[in-house]
Amino acid sequence: MVAFSTQPGLFDDGALTQSGEREAARVRMLETIDALLAAAVPPWTDEMGVILRDGAFQRAMRLVPEDEAQALWTAYNAEMERLYAIWAAAAPPA
Repeated sequence: MVAFSTQPGLFDDGALTQSGEREAARVRMLETIDALLAAAVPPWTDEMGVILRDGAFQRAMRLVPEDEAQALWTAYNAEMERLYAIWAAAAPPA
């Protein structure tokens, strides 16, 4: 039987930042940014796709150090804004 003190709690920050999880999150975020950089047109088809993509990126940000998370968010957000502008320009007038 393992002592309680050696088991992380469900909401312990340390339990969420295992190095493997951190690296996997970093790779996912960098791959997402690279895909957006390469996109000439938005890769989503509706607003829900945008919301889901943003949410997934923000959840991954919790797993890397804060300064790195902010730098990745800045790059991600810049590309999303570029693609939003393309998407808005292509949308038929309401």
